Amino acid sequence: MNKLLKTSIAAGLLAVVLAGCSDEESTNSNSADDGLSGEGQETHASQGLDESEEGIVFDEEGNVEEAEVPAEEEEAIMAVFDEYIETFNNQDIEGYLDLLLYEEGYYDREEERAALEEVYAQFDVNREVVEHTISGYEEGSAEVFSNMELTTTDPASGAEASRNGRQVTILKEVDGEWKIASIQFIAAP
Repeated sequence: MNKLLKTSIAAGLLAVVLAGCSDEESTNSNSADDGLSGEGQETHASQGLDESEEGIVFDEEGNVEEAEVPAEEEEAIMAVFDEYIETFNNQDIEGYLDLLLYEEGYYDREEERAALEEVYAQFDVNREVVEHTISGYEEGSAEVFSNMELTTTDPASGAEASRNGRQVTILKEVDGEWKIASIQFIAAP
């Protein structure tokens, strides 16, 4: 992992612990530190759904509309998403890494391992999914929209900071398995 990325992760974690919230939205596309940094980082391509798609569609009440997904595929997609949250919260690095897509243009296993180890060495982090739905689907590609609460605790001081946000997780089907291709977290103002 390059020095700039390490510095960004450390600075972002510290900012979240000290400030808790800011007036600006932030976007992350990393996996280990999504929502922890106050600055956007584009490290993984969002090579999922066709960019000509309308994107996330809201109903009249402001709720995200669910995509039409075959029941078997929906079950498999949501199982991977739920496992991603569980492995992250349980600091199961190997389990987490097994869920990511490692083709060219996506994740680098050793960079992700190093980022996770650094995050877990400095903070206790918990992602709580408030609600989630599959908001986009094409054969072999899916988009899971979620509202989350991210809580970061400094084990040394006990200082805790929580941040709400929205996340879009892009999954791709590779050799019959769903893998996480991209994660975009947008912190609530």
